[in-house]
Amino acid sequence: MRILVCRCSIGYAGRLTTRLASGDRVLLFKDDGAVCIHARAGAKPINYMPGPTVVREEDGVIRVTRPSSGESLTILVEAVYDDRSMELEDEARLEREGRELQLHERLVRQPDVIELGLVVVERERRTDVGPVDLWCRDADGCLVLVEVKRIQAVAAAVEQVERYREQALRDPSCDTVRAIVAAPDFAPQARALAEARGVELVRIDVQALFELADAELTLFS
Repeated sequence: MRILVCRCSIGYAGRLTTRLASGDRVLLFKDDGAVCIHARAGAKPINYMPGPTVVREEDGVIRVTRPSSGESLTILVEAVYDDRSMELEDEARLEREGRELQLHERLVRQPDVIELGLVVVERERRTDVGPVDLWCRDADGCLVLVEVKRIQAVAAAVEQVERYREQALRDPSCDTVRAIVAAPDFAPQARALAEARGVELVRIDVQALFELADAELTLFS
């Protein structure tokens, strides 16, 4: 991973065109090609580009392009405060607890809640862009990647499962990959983005699944 601390201005071209004036920022260039740009305050990046990307740097100008979508970031570096690269290792898997874990377990046991004929092949399947909640096959044998949300899904969930699909499609043996976000509700931005990106949205009754799980725990405890 490369960490670049610098003063810069940033231009974005893609779904819209934006420009961010000069300021001090932290730029993260991750091993999978993802690029995140953080300001001095706030937890979320002010700009980001999911991988895989192509990064070119010349004369203080860093150009980041995402071939799959045509999006681009142009970063004009004015002053460099720190620039370093590090080899990082992280093989840990996210362990979900409580209600989140319970929901995943319930859907593994009852995938028909998402779609009739769906078969869960693997949970938390590791990929270069993160773990896929449910790696499945539908009734026709097509690969289906499912991102599960316990509460209302936002646009980030759609972008996340789309990255998984893009990664899966890099395998020549995968000619068709479906992407699904399963959640109790969806934000308007998530609906609009899903329609534009060809991501399916499936509403699930999380409360009913929890109540059934609680009933089983009471019955067999």
